Amino acid sequence: MTCVFKIPIHVSQPELVRPETSTPREFKYLSNIDDQLGLRNHIPFVHFYPPIEDLRARDPAALIKQALAKVLVYYYPVAGRLRSSDNGKLVVDCCDEGVVFREADSDITMAEQRRINGGLKPPFPMWDQLLVDDIWGSYLIIDAPLLRMQVTRLACGGFILAYTFNHCICDAYGAYQFITALSEFCLNLNLIAPSNLPSWGREILNPRTPPIISHRHPEYDISDSATLTYTEADFKLLAQTSIFFSNSDISLLKNQLDGRRYPTFDAVASCLWKARTRALTNPNAITRLLFPIDTRFRCKPSLPKGYYGSAVVFPCAIAKANEVVGKPLHYAASLISEVKKRVAGDEYRASVLDFIEMNERRGFCMDEAFVVSDMCRLRFAEIDFGWGGGVYGGPGRAGTGLKPGMVTSIIGHKNDEGVEGVLALVSLPLESVDRFHMEVRKQIEFAKSLNLVAAL
Repeated sequence: MTCVFKIPIHVSQPELVRPETSTPREFKYLSNIDDQLGLRNHIPFVHFYPPIEDLRARDPAALIKQALAKVLVYYYPVAGRLRSSDNGKLVVDCCDEGVVFREADSDITMAEQRRINGGLKPPFPMWDQLLVDDIWGSYLIIDAPLLRMQVTRLACGGFILAYTFNHCICDAYGAYQFITALSEFCLNLNLIAPSNLPSWGREILNPRTPPIISHRHPEYDISDSATLTYTEADFKLLAQTSIFFSNSDISLLKNQLDGRRYPTFDAVASCLWKARTRALTNPNAITRLLFPIDTRFRCKPSLPKGYYGSAVVFPCAIAKANEVVGKPLHYAASLISEVKKRVAGDEYRASVLDFIEMNERRGFCMDEAFVVSDMCRLRFAEIDFGWGGGVYGGPGRAGTGLKPGMVTSIIGHKNDEGVEGVLALVSLPLESVDRFHMEVRKQIEFAKSLNLVAAL
């Protein structure tokens, strides 16, 4: 859990960074996945870099700003704006208006930041100061910058890079690709082009003519709360917390799963779903677990190398709350596994695109819904801007999405003791945080007891 912690940070006025050279003026198509209502929000990330004595004279803000103008030549749609088009469709106006950039200075050191927070991991008590342009919920989607970035220089010589993307322009993989390209220009300002050239390719995800809905899509069931909108205050009423699963914890959870070999995601997501349901949900309710699956490398027609748009579908496991909490962990894991099997292959993505086309870009069902987004393969912490790898890199906070508390992200993480595992970023009502943590630990301790019994 986090609290607001105020340290003097002197933040510059915002400026707009534009591509260094001229870029095409055009309108670009967004796919139905890109501009569906459920992704009309923002995705924030952050990187922490410790000081390097030999580099104290180098200004990370000036370097990153210069590299940003260069990378935007290749990612020029990111410097544009979303505009409303026919039938609620959004398009990208490649108008070269630029992205928001700020630099800042703080009197705090990296060591003090670590001490205040109990380790360099979310939640960050100074988050609102580290990215003053962060946006919560579905605001500033059209006619607004698509990327907002801040570099904060620390008193020790380290720095923090924080930024948030409009989710309609990219998914987490696309954000990782963009920031990797930015880092390449930081390492060599004379670089001719990024190693992985970006590709638009959204037209590959056109709906079919005529559209064919070949699968059920309970992730888009009409929601009782579909017409509700949430303010920034609604999101910030919830507490931010995170929970670390060591590789040992994950092995214990997997050992509970009925002798079958489940992936790490299935084990961790099942544990989170079970704990969150027990902490928050009426036992008589129907609960849903949505989990994004990246289709860029697994479906045909294939998306081009360098594709940075949203390529995720959101299959959905459904169960009664009392069954999720009352049955063994392998019950929830088996539901996830069965859904994965049903949506394997090319047809499911095509059906999603057609469903969205025929249902006016309907948003996700938000009633008792929980989204677990797996970013474990995206090694944000290893991205090098010239200072080596970071001590943390990944999502900046929980509380993304359209409904407060609905979305959790999990990332690969090494804690301060050097233990590797997975970190889950969670947003919950304050009164439910302790119970949620207790329920997760209870499952791990139960798995540990089973392991001991089996060893006798």
